[in-house]
Amino acid sequence: MPAPHQAPIAARPARRATSSGLRHPLRLPLAFFGVTMLLILAHQGRVIEMFYPVGAFAIAAWFYWRSPAHYLGFVCWLFFLSPEVRRLADFMNGSFNPQSPVMIASMLAVALSGLSLIKHAHVLGQRRAAPLVLIVLALFYAYIVGMTRAGPAAATFTLVNWLFPVLIGFRLVVTWRDYPLYHRVLLKTFTYGGFVMGAYGVIQYVSPPPWDAFWLLASQMESEGHPVPFAMRVSSTMNSSGAYATTIMVVLLMLLAAPGKTKMLTGLVAIPSLLFTSVRGAWGGFVVGLLYPLAMLDGRSRMRMIAGLLGFAMLCAPVAMIGDVSDKIMQRFDSLSNLGKDDSYQVRAQFYRNFLSVALTDIAGQGLGTTGLGTKLADNSAQLNVVFDSGLMEVPFVMGWPGTLLYTTGILMLMWRAFRASLSRSRDRFAISGVGVALAIFAMMVFVNTLVALPGMFFFIGVIMPAIGQRYAREMRAAQQRQRVATVSGAEVSPASGVPAMRAMREVRR
Repeated sequence: MPAPHQAPIAARPARRATSSGLRHPLRLPLAFFGVTMLLILAHQGRVIEMFYPVGAFAIAAWFYWRSPAHYLGFVCWLFFLSPEVRRLADFMNGSFNPQSPVMIASMLAVALSGLSLIKHAHVLGQRRAAPLVLIVLALFYAYIVGMTRAGPAAATFTLVNWLFPVLIGFRLVVTWRDYPLYHRVLLKTFTYGGFVMGAYGVIQYVSPPPWDAFWLLASQMESEGHPVPFAMRVSSTMNSSGAYATTIMVVLLMLLAAPGKTKMLTGLVAIPSLLFTSVRGAWGGFVVGLLYPLAMLDGRSRMRMIAGLLGFAMLCAPVAMIGDVSDKIMQRFDSLSNLGKDDSYQVRAQFYRNFLSVALTDIAGQGLGTTGLGTKLADNSAQLNVVFDSGLMEVPFVMGWPGTLLYTTGILMLMWRAFRASLSRSRDRFAISGVGVALAIFAMMVFVNTLVALPGMFFFIGVIMPAIGQRYAREMRAAQQRQRVATVSGAEVSPASGVPAMRAMREVRR
């Protein structure tokens, strides 16, 4: 999407990326995915199930120690592409594997971020980590309760999905000095990843590939539609239309901060594919996420952004004129204006009426593992068949009063810090877009719990990036001030103060 000119960020050169030999950071990931594709073409589905998670973990570990920004970018790519690799492997095997090892690749990679808690445990006592500490305390309280009510397997499985976005957030906090590299790597990841997923999503909607049709039939996911043209809810390279809709919504919001013209191509395929998901919650989240960037722009920039959105709408208009496309999309839009006849809305409204009193009066809470997929591993799984259509209700139901107080306090503190940081640095479009992403994902809590798993990771990226960007800018200003004072007084510049400032000034000149 078009974005106004953005002033360069005073950035210290990424020391890890240069001194550790990461002059060509794409070589390993490209080689990894290239070998995976060769194995797919050679019909070696079983080999892929062993090679893919091991290779993904090895590359993630290498990036983890060498470059935090490239590590996070690679983790995002694993979440983007692993479900498609799994479908291709199953298709080549000729059989559907409901527990494919390919799907643990992204979780193995993201688990490495937990090492930051060991290496930087002292940061937990600092004010900057206070919101994350509150959230972790809430999760472990709910984990203990869940151990007693659902069993260790169910509680542990659910804890992983709730905890890993927090670990990513803590990793960002302790690697704040790499903010310029995060800025560059993540914007490229969202731009190019969005183009790949968006283009594939359009193809999938118009003409579903045989491996996607095979997966849809074998998985028996009736809510995803039918594997025929114009009848399948787009999931692109991901595991479901809901997960993909949230991801492509995040991509579109992050494009507001992306430089270059590639974002134009990404927007052209991302917007139609978002519509083809038929996920109304993501449509609404996208609108909510746009409000904050619009409010932060000056008048001229705001008009340019609105003009860009209208331009994309006009370019996508011919697609909507196709009968098979427009009928289904308009049917979903019409349901928004006629909620009284919408079955999904009626079910959700009934759910709120039934569980509101239960969720708010259960003081201790039910604990982790009593909702969602974790119930399949519970000791009394037959009794734990609750499926939550509301994240706002799931949090108090799972955590009770003590956990909910800690968890919501931590989340609100993070959002408040992000607001303040973005307001103080109104020219940093990356930080502003991050706040928009956080608002969009938080608003979607009305429909589903979006603070866990992949959407949760996007939320923590959105709320923490503005804070570490503000801290980085303050440190650079302080270093430059020390440099000026030392230059005026004729004093010798110490390596701890003068060198970062000189590097930052050289970076600005570039």
